[in-house]
Amino acid sequence: MTNATGIVGAKVVWKDAFTIVGERIRFDPSEGTPPSGNAIAKLWPRFNERVGEIEHAAGGAYGLCVFDEGGAPGAPFDYIAGVRATRSGRVPEGMTSYTVPGGLYCVVTRQGAIDEIGATFDYYRKEWLPNSGYVCAPLEFEYYDERYRGNDDPASVMEVWFSIRPARPVPLENRIASVFIHVTDLRRSAEWYSRLLGLPVLEDRLNGGPVYWFDLGDTGLVLDNDANNRKDPDWSGEMPRIMFPAKDIDEAYAYVKERATPFSEPRRHGSMAYFNFADPEGNAQMACWTAAESTAPAPATRSPIRPRIGGAFVDAKEMRRMAAWYADLLGLPLDEEQAKRTIYSIPVTRGAALLLDGNRHANGESFTEICYFETDDFDAALAHAREQGFALAAEPAYFPDLSEFALLDPDGNRIVVAQLLESETEANA
Repeated sequence: MTNATGIVGAKVVWKDAFTIVGERIRFDPSEGTPPSGNAIAKLWPRFNERVGEIEHAAGGAYGLCVFDEGGAPGAPFDYIAGVRATRSGRVPEGMTSYTVPGGLYCVVTRQGAIDEIGATFDYYRKEWLPNSGYVCAPLEFEYYDERYRGNDDPASVMEVWFSIRPARPVPLENRIASVFIHVTDLRRSAEWYSRLLGLPVLEDRLNGGPVYWFDLGDTGLVLDNDANNRKDPDWSGEMPRIMFPAKDIDEAYAYVKERATPFSEPRRHGSMAYFNFADPEGNAQMACWTAAESTAPAPATRSPIRPRIGGAFVDAKEMRRMAAWYADLLGLPLDEEQAKRTIYSIPVTRGAALLLDGNRHANGESFTEICYFETDDFDAALAHAREQGFALAAEPAYFPDLSEFALLDPDGNRIVVAQLLESETEANA
């Protein structure tokens, strides 16, 4: 049902980063031409004639508004008429490729002729935004699918996506900076994971300290023998699984204290500081600040198991409660439909997926899975694991959307290797 201004509804969602390919123009809204006859309306027929030239195109069409930094409302901006590309490919001559970062959006669905679209912007800016708890972020796009019947059709339905951010800044980034695996023999574990990923053992990282780390792109891997923790009389015995980046450690500590009980106050070591805390079911996590974070690219390797963590798991017994807690912690909306499932994917800006996993509880299983590494060749990855003499935790499993096998590292930690198979639905999302 629509209201008098054609608004069907509005909702807050997270959208992962995506890339569109299309034609780009400079548009000046001060010209005052109605939307049905302006430069944007004239761009779309030209683009539609060439859309077949775009490789790996999927889903509907996007009208992306790219604003100048610090640009005033009503100032000229770039407009791209395009489609989503599911993977990189050749960009046709005269077109451009633009990657939209992941983020929060207010999605306003509207119905009506395109010349009435101004009412949608008025609704968002004057009615929805002032009472939302969010503020504007500088990005907007239109989304058109089969519901859109043409500019002049009053039955046409489209979406306008307005980028937003919480009015109260969240001092934690919704990203897994590192995954911790707690081990007993640091060298033995460093050698095992290096063999798994086809990487050399870096002797300078086995210098007597309590950790050995792998630089794997946006999400690193930290092996921790907890030697220093065991010497600390104030250590509560917590062993965090996930490290969340903190923009300011003191702000993050105060923020988390409103939602959980930290195990200790922030601990400071030169250019870094951290504290650990527990979620509602007792899973320990870490918030960490560093003076100058550097994300080293994933190294090259000959192993069929990619040196990239695809996702990290957090066991959940009460899925909706846990999903709501992590969503609130990271300033994200709760997806009620997803909360009914046994896996809930918390949106992240980049890097490994954060996966709340209810399967262990649902199946009455006593083990836990820490994370999964990705492979593009499942059979080769399985053969590699067997050649290395690694212990399989169970027989390989095959599902419509993925194939996986689990390994036990030298300490019995369960690590998954998976090949994800993109479904037709996902390809067109």
